Amino acid sequence: MSNNVIFFNKNITPVEDEVRDRLGIRGRRAIDLAHVGLPIVPGFVIDSELTKKLPDVNIKQVIKTNVGLIEKEMKKVYGDPENPLLLKVVLSSDLNVPFFPSFHNIGLNDETVKGFAKQTSDEKFAYGEYAYMLRGLGIKLCDADGSGFSASKKDTGKFSVEKAQKEIDEDKKHLDYLLEGDIYDQLVSILKISSEKLCDSDIDVENSMSIMVQAMVYGNLGENSYSGSYYTRDIINGDSAISGSFLQNEFDIFHKKPKEINKIGKEYYSTLQEIGQKIEEQFKEIRSIKFTIEEGNLWLIEQREVDENSTQSHLIMLLELQKKGVIDKDYLVKHVQPAQLNELLHPVIDNSTVKTMKNVRSGISGSTGAAIGRVFFSTERLLEEHKRAIMHGKETNFILCMEATYAEDVKAIEVAQGVISTEGGYSSHAPVVARSLGKVAMVQPQMKIRGNSFTIGNVTVKEGAYVSLNVPYYEEPTIYFGRAGLIEPDFEKNGLLVFVNILQEYITDFDVRANADQPRETKLSRNFLAQGIGLCRTEHMFFNEKRIMKFREMILSSTEAGRRKVLKQLQPMQRSDFYELFKIMKGFPVTIRLLDAPLHEFLPRTSDSMKEFIKYMQAKDKSVKASEIEAICSDLSEMNPMLGHRGCRVAVTYPEIYEMQCRAIFEAVCMLKKEGIEAIPEIMIPVVMTETEFKFVKNGKKIEGTTVKGIRDIKDEVLEEYGVDDIKYCVGSMVELPAAAFRAGKIAQYAEFFSFGTNDLTQTTYGLSRDDVNSFFPSYTLYDLMKNNPFQVLGEEVKEIIGIATQRGRLTRPNLKLGLCGEHGADPENIEFCKKIGLNYVSTSPYSIPLAKLAIAQLNLAEREEE
Repeated sequence: MSNNVIFFNKNITPVEDEVRDRLGIRGRRAIDLAHVGLPIVPGFVIDSELTKKLPDVNIKQVIKTNVGLIEKEMKKVYGDPENPLLLKVVLSSDLNVPFFPSFHNIGLNDETVKGFAKQTSDEKFAYGEYAYMLRGLGIKLCDADGSGFSASKKDTGKFSVEKAQKEIDEDKKHLDYLLEGDIYDQLVSILKISSEKLCDSDIDVENSMSIMVQAMVYGNLGENSYSGSYYTRDIINGDSAISGSFLQNEFDIFHKKPKEINKIGKEYYSTLQEIGQKIEEQFKEIRSIKFTIEEGNLWLIEQREVDENSTQSHLIMLLELQKKGVIDKDYLVKHVQPAQLNELLHPVIDNSTVKTMKNVRSGISGSTGAAIGRVFFSTERLLEEHKRAIMHGKETNFILCMEATYAEDVKAIEVAQGVISTEGGYSSHAPVVARSLGKVAMVQPQMKIRGNSFTIGNVTVKEGAYVSLNVPYYEEPTIYFGRAGLIEPDFEKNGLLVFVNILQEYITDFDVRANADQPRETKLSRNFLAQGIGLCRTEHMFFNEKRIMKFREMILSSTEAGRRKVLKQLQPMQRSDFYELFKIMKGFPVTIRLLDAPLHEFLPRTSDSMKEFIKYMQAKDKSVKASEIEAICSDLSEMNPMLGHRGCRVAVTYPEIYEMQCRAIFEAVCMLKKEGIEAIPEIMIPVVMTETEFKFVKNGKKIEGTTVKGIRDIKDEVLEEYGVDDIKYCVGSMVELPAAAFRAGKIAQYAEFFSFGTNDLTQTTYGLSRDDVNSFFPSYTLYDLMKNNPFQVLGEEVKEIIGIATQRGRLTRPNLKLGLCGEHGADPENIEFCKKIGLNYVSTSPYSIPLAKLAIAQLNLAEREEE
């Protein structure tokens, strides 16, 4: 039986794992703290094996022996009327609950309470604790009505020992046989009845209930007594200084205002700081420590895990431990999860500012982070307010709120802090654009937009009012109705850049590129060690307010000459775009996807934008009628544009558009080459169905007196114009249609790389619209018809198609470079698949690069350990 009772103090002998597993959560916490060799309050744990047998065994002698060990260390005697040792009894299983059943001040009786009063110099406190002990035992173990105890009644009148003793005598009547026998009999009864009542109860799991008995210590024995708790470091910013609070010469930490831990005496503070460091080094994580200083003697009561710490504090602690040599880099990489890094990449809500704020928690997370701003319901109104705010030096925090966004709304998303849409899902337009720009996005199907207001639940928000968005990675997003406080990320201070550099040491041939088309996000991508750009969406470049009107003018032109005239004006702008990207990514490949979006997406979608465009066109030609412009725009609309006139199909009907883009690419490369900067363009042709389409765009064609220049022809012309001998470049295909995947072997005869566009590949494989899937997908989830949302986790059928294209492509061209550039690229499960089938990289939004790199590093580490 004695082997089932584990005594602990700072000199504890090592406990085997098999025994430790039987001690419950609180017991294990105590044993683990004792193993660090720190001044833990001594006690013992009755393991789960013995706890369930307690009602049927004689345990009194074992208890006396272990209490004797506690007495020796505490220099107090259990049951002694002059210098009593008091105990607490705590029950815990393997179920982690906020508060474990416990009984304090065990050992108080009519005699020992007098000695306890002398110890504390406070008779009222001593008798009050005696009353609370009786009340706790009566309610929890004797099923007594709590209202009948004196400790439950309002304190009235002046305190006297006689009055208190009289009340206690009444209280004892509720406890029946529990107080029979000597003081050890009483302790044994408490343990036995606790076992009877709580073993196999709701808080017991798999017969794991154990009982811990520990000495009581008090922080109210004089001016040199303290009680408090602290974290081993700041749980928000990760600063290594301990943070917490304490009370001096007080016992009730719940009803007294505590002081900050750094206000405690210097000698104690330095000791507590040193203890905090030792505990972090032992447990390799941030812990919370409860302590008491009893007349100058420092005692640690317990330590526990901290669930509320930030990712920043966790990462900084691990980096410090790695620098000290406590952990190695392998441990560091294994003990940060990819999803956690989202917290380091985006602002987070300051929870202290939203405790009383109305909110709605539901919807779909589109782009993680937190944002505050005044809400506006159209691109025009938001941009108008943005311009006015800049002119008057006012705040420029805005939230765009629309049923759905389109290409022309990109400029509003770019200046806004966040965007809420009511239609679509994770892979719909607003979230995709927001992720690329580092903005916050959520989809809220329950929201109803009516004019210049929205309603959700019983709350209506009008245009111009503040809302705050909290969009975490693996939880439902929240809209707060008001202005919350934000904590902004700092990649230098939060440890992320240091961590990414460590991750890069674990990455070899399979790496991460960026989906980027703006200089700001490209620079950020390089900071995160992106190995190039895997997807530059050129259509985003035309939505700049200085370009969109010209591009619309080009679309409406009825002649090739007219289109070429406008394209000639746009070409220097495109060249400047590519020049900036190549310069930032010097020496790394930049995959430029030629125009992909349907042409009608560039045309006005609202009455205000149409009026603005008509005004622009009539300034060019006064004879043009508004009705003519509106009619042409209407004629260009398509029934199913995502499967319509887009991608390389535009290059077939209007080859001059791709010609302008390719010329701009090669001119930028030549300019940089003359500056001594290496640019490596990879030109990607989108929406390819067959090898004949690809060959047409790459090599050009002559037929019946018509000549279409190929990419190679354009390159030769530009090199001659700039006097450059040669440049490094390649031409590849985006594989986003099943037809292209099945014809991959033939396309690879001409394509030097493939990039799998998994957003469209998922749509065309399943016949699902990424913008409409959430109208019915919840029912599919409810009935277990599909395991995952296929726009977040690659479906098996899409994986099979990618595998077929990979195999067939490489049979034709063994050195075919392969990547994935869809929104699936940051998911660890998808990354594992891509790496396994032999892709060279995944490309993802800049803010997802660290997540992808961590997932790859962990995969490589796991493979190495298996070897």
